Amino acid sequence: MNKIFFFCLMIFSIHVHGQLKADDVKTFTLKNGMKFLVVEDHSIPNANMYLFYKVGSRNEHPGITGLSHFFEHMMFNGAKKYGPKQFDQVMEYNGGSNNAYTTPDVTVYTNWFPTSATEVIFDLEADRISSLSIDSLMVESERGVVLSEKSTGLENSPWRLLGENLQATAFQQGPYHWPVLGYDEDIKNWSIQDLEYYFRTYYAPNIKWSRRKAP
Repeated sequence: MNKIFFFCLMIFSIHVHGQLKADDVKTFTLKNGMKFLVVEDHSIPNANMYLFYKVGSRNEHPGITGLSHFFEHMMFNGAKKYGPKQFDQVMEYNGGSNNAYTTPDVTVYTNWFPTSATEVIFDLEADRISSLSIDSLMVESERGVVLSEKSTGLENSPWRLLGENLQATAFQQGPYHWPVLGYDEDIKNWSIQDLEYYFRTYYAPNIKWSRRKAP
């Protein structure tokens, strides 16, 4: 069983000549449990960083569905060193860009940047991993964003609605029954305590894989 909830894949250059071999991937684990996979290719001076948090909608339960996706949003909204909106601003100033997505099993963040900005990117990620701000005003703002994203997405995509209904029918019991975006009623009623507990539980480098319920 994989006991590491977080690992980072660094690709120094997004262009790799020939077929990638297993020996090309260097792996090491820090004392805090964070696992790194590194692939080096210096043909261009760019790097790509993927951060896999092994938490998704499968780790939720009725009452807090959608929290994994919500943290995908919150992770861009300020921490101790870099305040609201500064994550994107600092990264773009240093020539980088980013994206993120949530699935039933993982939440993934990725950064593309010049290798000259590597230290800055690590500083940005370390700040939000260790000291994410769960500010009540920001929570309410992003709560509205997520509700809007959910309603607009379903209204404009019958395929997405069909997919959610099919998933709910296929998985009658267990954590794959509910959609990644969660239920509207749950999204409207998460408490700050729910958010803080979820972050402490799953956004850490050394938590064992389990489904934990918020108190």
